[in-house]
Amino acid sequence: MNCKENYPSGDSLAEGSLVWAASRGLDLEARHILQYGLHSGPLPGVNVQDNTGRTAASYFAGNGCLELLEALLDVPDLDINLPDNEGNTPLHFAAQAGQVEVVSLLVTKAHDLEVDYRNNLGFTPLMKAAIQGRTKCAKILLFAGASPTVRDYGRGLRAEEWARFCGRYGCSEMIERHSRSKLMEKGASSGRWGSDPSLGPQVIGGMLIPPPSAPPTSSGGGLASKLKRVLRPKTQSYNLVTHITTAAFCASSPAFPAQAKVPPVVKSLIRPLNVPKLQVTSPNEVHSYSELKHKK
Repeated sequence: MNCKENYPSGDSLAEGSLVWAASRGLDLEARHILQYGLHSGPLPGVNVQDNTGRTAASYFAGNGCLELLEALLDVPDLDINLPDNEGNTPLHFAAQAGQVEVVSLLVTKAHDLEVDYRNNLGFTPLMKAAIQGRTKCAKILLFAGASPTVRDYGRGLRAEEWARFCGRYGCSEMIERHSRSKLMEKGASSGRWGSDPSLGPQVIGGMLIPPPSAPPTSSGGGLASKLKRVLRPKTQSYNLVTHITTAAFCASSPAFPAQAKVPPVVKSLIRPLNVPKLQVTSPNEVHSYSELKHKK
């Protein structure tokens, strides 16, 4: 068989030789081609694709050829986001194959890397890692800024949901924890809980707008209205913590009738602590007690 017929398209045989060697796992040949190209000038055909649309970088990433890929990243004309016929980039293949070191290399050293690049079906590298249960790769992608809320075009699932759908429960829980922590960080930075956006102030048109005030209530002279006035916060910063604290204080207040039902959780918090008493007996008392018992 004529090997030249199996080479990808290019202006010369040398332009397709790198991806040809990479697609067949010929690491030694690929290393020689890289060394020759990097020392003799611009490497020809660094972005040449084979009949499936894959490049040398795509094969190096999917096969875990860390040193070859690292050398290829130094080539100025390299397009690291060049997808194959199905829209998968080198990062897709690395994440799907669980190539932890390759994923780490790409997110730290690859210029203009698109972490959330979608293939033809809408899958991101994070989704590819989640489907295969590549927890370490998914964690690296998340810390590199990959979005866990992107959905694919077909089922419309997020990465965490795809992991659960495929039985990758550990990976799903990790993505969910990371997403929850990010939401909490965003809520803390804005001065309110992430799960309680409507209770804090909002920025509208560049101005800080306080939350709407509670509707006015009748100023009766009863006990309930007096308690409301005493326990009402003095500022407009209503939040979930304030409501929980107020509810716990009211439930434990002696001003409530005796027949009021107090939740068991609150009872466990306010009930008195019973400390067992330790009685110390001297040796003389023990001796006297034993003599008295023998006399009887």
